[in-house]
Amino acid sequence: MNFEEAVGRELEWSQPETRRFYQLTLNGGTIATLRFEKSIGSLATGECGSSKWTFKRSGFLSPRVSVREAGSENDLAIFTPGWTGRGWLVLNSGRRYQLRPTKFWGTEWAFEAEDGSAAITLSGPHGLFKHGGYARVAPSAAALPETPVMLLLIWYLRILMNEDGAAAAVVIACS
Repeated sequence: MNFEEAVGRELEWSQPETRRFYQLTLNGGTIATLRFEKSIGSLATGECGSSKWTFKRSGFLSPRVSVREAGSENDLAIFTPGWTGRGWLVLNSGRRYQLRPTKFWGTEWAFEAEDGSAAITLSGPHGLFKHGGYARVAPSAAALPETPVMLLLIWYLRILMNEDGAAAAVVIACS
């Protein structure tokens, strides 16, 4: 399935196996995939069409996520989160997008352009053993070259946030 068909429609992120592998689909056709390289860690590879990127979180007190074209050592974009998960994505093109929750309980998030218009929205992840969620690409973001990578990045970030929250809950429960 091609990315252009997905614009403005509800897309589904699913985890077909218990491994850290995710598919973005529309009507059963795969649009994109995201695979974490190990069962623990933050390095992941995302694919959409013929494009392939890597995502990697680094740092502890001042974390950041780098986005690179697969096989490259040069950052294509950097996402810098705050402690609440909000943050800014800065692309090499100079464009910037803010990641922020759009629902009170944080059940929906969006990458918004500097003018406040949503480019990508995501609800989820949800699920106990397997993660799932729903994404939507705004028509205004359809022609932007960074839209496919943002579609993968928002899911990557939410998966990491979900895993971090689960790990914190275990630590608290065992204290």
